[in-house]
Amino acid sequence: MADTDRDQEQRRKECLRKSGTLLSQRDYTCMRLRDKLLAGGFEEEIVEMTLKDLKEAHYLDDERYARNFIQAHWEDRSRTRIRMDLENRGVPSDIAARVIGEENEERGNSAEIRQVLKLMQKRNFDPQSASWEEKGKMKGYLYRKGYSASSVRAAMNSDSLDSEEFSV
Repeated sequence: MADTDRDQEQRRKECLRKSGTLLSQRDYTCMRLRDKLLAGGFEEEIVEMTLKDLKEAHYLDDERYARNFIQAHWEDRSRTRIRMDLENRGVPSDIAARVIGEENEERGNSAEIRQVLKLMQKRNFDPQSASWEEKGKMKGYLYRKGYSASSVRAAMNSDSLDSEEFSV
């Protein structure tokens, strides 16, 4: 029985070592690291103990991962897309929503409006000269891209695509 305990402790150390190697290369969510370790042949019980230790030592933190991801993608993705990407990477939806909400309160909507203006410009769309039908098509396109109605409305109502407030 002592050999079994020693073997388990040895596997736990191997799992911790592997986790350290993986985390030294990039940040992981708990779910992604768990999947990686299980795919590496570690037993579920050992992986769960390792993840618990890493969380307690703050080497593994889904909220930190979400904040870093948002920092990297705030200027080039819609809030909806960021939330979906975070959830697909294993960040719990409540953490993703809370962190995005906090970031939106702090930074405001101007980045998303700039993105909408850039997309409209890229498609040679001028809201001032567009017909009602053309505006509807553009709005549908932007909504499908994940942009909020308020951001789309603000961009559509801006004086021009070269608006000083949201300069592209």
